[in-house]
Order: sequence, then structure tokens, then C-alpha cells
Amino acid sequence: MGQRKSAASPVRAADQAMRDQEVLRANKELAAYFKGRRTEREARAALKTIKAFLRDRERRDPSSRPPLPGGEAARPVTEVTSRRRPRRTPHERPRRKPREQSHERAIPEQAELSESGDHTPQ
Repeated sequence: MGQRKSAASPVRAADQAMRDQEVLRANKELAAYFKGRRTEREARAALKTIKAFLRDRERRDPSSRPPLPGGEAARPVTEVTSRRRPRRTPHERPRRKPREQSHERAIPEQAELSESGDHTPQ
């Protein structure tokens, strides 16, 4: 079917950049297919490109894998020093507790109406 290259072959930066661009293009093609702007044939070709990229990526050592194309490199998590809520901006309204609605008035009236059988308000 296809030729297999050894996993130890070095990847040049230019080849990697070209492949990243190709994967981004294929991703856009696939998205366009789902929006109805490409044919199934074009989507299948794009999917083959993406699958080949993923297959190659899986064969690499996890510590030497470059970040996925199109995404930003993962930033190290900074430690949270304060857990306080950030200050409000001047245009932000303060949060208030919702009012409790009194259901006591509605319940006796409904009970009287259902007992009397008269559904007209008084």
C-alpha cells in the first residue's frame, strides 16, 4: 500500500512547518465539508492527510513531539496566590440575593376556587 519510513528518521524544521500547514488546510477542508461547502471526496482526502499526520505523531517519542499545529503551546500553570474574588468594575452591578416569593397568598385562593367549582375571579 504505502511506504513506511523508519521512526528514527530526523524531521527537518522546513518539512515540519510544511506538514503543519497541510494539516491546518486539511482541517479547514473537513470543517467546510460539514458546513456543506465541500464534497465527500474532498473530505476523505483531507481526512487521509490528518490521519497520516496523527499516525506519524503517535510513532514519535512523547517527549520529542512538537505541539499540535494551530494550537498554542501549553503554558505552565501559574500558582494561585489569592483565592479572593476579583474586584468589580465600575459598571458591574453588585450581586443580590433573589427575593423569596410568598406562595402563601396564592395557595388559599386556589384552594377556595377548586372547592367551590367557580373559576371566575372575584
